Amino acid sequence: MNRVFLVGNLTGDIYFDRLLIKGVERPLLRVILMASRPRVVSGMRIVLWDEKAEFYFPYLQRGSEIAVFGYLQSRQFKGKLVHEIEAVNLILLRNINWEQGESERLKHNAPLPESTGNHVFIVGTVGEDIYYSQFRRGEANGEYAFLRVLLTNDEYLKGLRIIIRGSLAELSYPYLQEGSKISVDGHIQTRQRETGKQVIEVTAEHIAFLENINWEAGEAAQRAREERVAKESVHES
Repeated sequence: MNRVFLVGNLTGDIYFDRLLIKGVERPLLRVILMASRPRVVSGMRIVLWDEKAEFYFPYLQRGSEIAVFGYLQSRQFKGKLVHEIEAVNLILLRNINWEQGESERLKHNAPLPESTGNHVFIVGTVGEDIYYSQFRRGEANGEYAFLRVLLTNDEYLKGLRIIIRGSLAELSYPYLQEGSKISVDGHIQTRQRETGKQVIEVTAEHIAFLENINWEAGEAAQRAREERVAKESVHES
């Protein structure tokens, strides 16, 4: 698993260009992040492609604080091995060029960036109450996975409900155990339970595994899942 999560500030090396790749023009944004948490990393390259590159470029400037969810990858560049994170999601935190960013966003009638509304990111430790279930939503829709964990951070939260659904729930569940440290990117919501009690919870969009992860169980579950899918494909053919 090469998924990572970092929070930090940008240097002044912010590069944007439109590259012609196999006859298709693709916008590229590359920034250098000085990460402060969950661990210190100096000078990590962050790259965004296509619509995300165009969207976030006007908001960013030297010193901007951002949170990055993405995949760590290594590749050859001009004879050297380069390590970088290809961003899946970016969250704007502080020292953002809102005036320029909003001007460009309104020109293209684009949605608001991820720092607004009910979007949150949290780093915490999984408690012992890990609930996982698979159920059917009807014959046409097949099985649906549901995972709920309680996340604790000693600084400011105790037992926040994290809801994970679908394929992300199915993939994440075997890796998690009591004491696993994870980061979650998602949307916070408040709802009424059938008992009348109000519940605050976060629906996860992305998860990064940080510490104390059950890698052995998770990888075994991944292999079993791949074998099952392969058998089902052979049977269908």
